[in-house]
Amino acid sequence: MARLTTSQLFDTGRYPMDRPGGAEFDALVTQARAGLAETNCARLESFVRPDILKQMQEEAERLAAEAVFHPASLNPYFSQPPEGTPEDHPLNRFSPRRHGMIRADRFEREGAIWTIFQNADLCHFVATALGYDTLYAYDDPFGSVNVNVQPEGCEFAWHFDNNDFTVSFGLRQSAAGGDFEFVPNLRSDTDENYEGVKHVLDGDLSNVRSLRLVPGDLQLFRGGCTLHRVTAPKGGDRRSLLVSYATEPGAMTSADTAIRIWGEAHSDHYAHDAQRVETG
Repeated sequence: MARLTTSQLFDTGRYPMDRPGGAEFDALVTQARAGLAETNCARLESFVRPDILKQMQEEAERLAAEAVFHPASLNPYFSQPPEGTPEDHPLNRFSPRRHGMIRADRFEREGAIWTIFQNADLCHFVATALGYDTLYAYDDPFGSVNVNVQPEGCEFAWHFDNNDFTVSFGLRQSAAGGDFEFVPNLRSDTDENYEGVKHVLDGDLSNVRSLRLVPGDLQLFRGGCTLHRVTAPKGGDRRSLLVSYATEPGAMTSADTAIRIWGEAHSDHYAHDAQRVETG
């Protein structure tokens, strides 16, 4: 089966990312950067062509039962608080995390999901919009491309991301709930603003923005300084596709991290760990 072209995968009439260097491409980048500059979030509606979206949804449906679930109780920082931290401090506010992830090795290499992940024009557009000279498709055998499965009634609690950015596509939205809520720039590199975080955790939603990711939409998001959550879906689960890029070629996680996330490690993880040891 021939690899689908960019114009076959995406609405390039509306989003001309296959024509870099031109005025239309520059306007698209400006559009995405405007959302990122204002709220750390850019949403491009109906980015994926309807027929491709249908294939993505069907593939995710076939694999949903294989999603890896690791229920955990986590604070917004995915960390453990120092001894003596007050009980009401954000570092000591733990919430259940109950979503599943379909591993990258489960996707057919000729399928729509893997093809989108491997699309060079998408990677170049994402890099340009986010201000990187170059990005590379993440090489991790389990974590490079995943479908997030959020069951009905399970909130993805308030948190900050540990990575620089996320790239996601809406695949399935619940009848109600399943809203992406976020507070842009609640903290900075020089100020954790624990008091502001505490207000949100205590129910102050006055500065919260909400986005309902519709199937086919593309979302670029910087979550390191933006507190965010996905509310509990009602009337079905919520699914989204996460595609991951790295600033260096061949990047992947360690075997220990893979085991913690997925319950096992791939032989590539161990080989990569050994190479890191050899090269110092």
